[in-house]
Amino acid sequence: MPDPTRVNADQLAFWNGVGGRTWVERQDHTDRVLEPVTRKLLSFAAPRPGERVLDVGCGCGASTLEVARAVGPSGRVRALDISVPMLAEAAARAEARGLAHIDWLEADAATAELDEYDLLVSNCGLMFFGDPVPAFVNLHRAAAPGARMVFVCWRGLDENPWIGVPMQAVLPHIPPRPKGDPRAPGMFAFAEPDHVTEFLTEAGWKQPRLERLDVTFDIAAGGGIDEALTQLTKIGAINSWLRDQPEETHAAAVASMREALTPYVQGQSVLLSGAMWMVASQA
Repeated sequence: MPDPTRVNADQLAFWNGVGGRTWVERQDHTDRVLEPVTRKLLSFAAPRPGERVLDVGCGCGASTLEVARAVGPSGRVRALDISVPMLAEAAARAEARGLAHIDWLEADAATAELDEYDLLVSNCGLMFFGDPVPAFVNLHRAAAPGARMVFVCWRGLDENPWIGVPMQAVLPHIPPRPKGDPRAPGMFAFAEPDHVTEFLTEAGWKQPRLERLDVTFDIAAGGGIDEALTQLTKIGAINSWLRDQPEETHAAAVASMREALTPYVQGQSVLLSGAMWMVASQA
């Protein structure tokens, strides 16, 4: 496993540098792609009026704003992230919508001193801890008696053609990728249900319930295949693979992705399936 301290430092640098700024620039596209997941998460978590909610890894606030509407002004939402640019964007969006009962907190959930909460939610924001056990211990420490935790995470790459198809198209154009630890911090770190159950119960949470969530994503967000290709090369794993490659390599990779994605084009959409876990537990 990678060194947890190094992982956390790398995450902090990325999300407060070009990575965080690019995600802010691309947030509208990302929100539209992930809207079905956000909707399902809200339904699964069922936040109640008046509840105190902790949103971990809130990013630019798409889920946070919906949670805030659900708990109403009698409730309170504390939205936590390590990315200053993304938190600033989220706060601006909340102000524009008149949602004043959200506190935006720049902090690492693994170590932050947290206020007591009734519900913890996270939309794909928990898979990046250097070591999940102490992180979830810290989250458990602030939970009110009987507090609920609900989060969404990705199942395995082989079940997610929306990213697997373009990844396979890029691989021939770049140096061989080292085979990593499937449980290492990253997008697919929580793909194995047994692993999720193991670290959550070790951290003090009750036996979790995992439900499959299968979604069809429009990775173009209605903008056509060129928009899908722009998104894939701006944020995420493919962006990191191509970031330091020469221009001709980048162009060849994009051409291969275009060819691979063409069968999935329907009008201005590019439709591929995705697979996630919806995880629920209690303190």
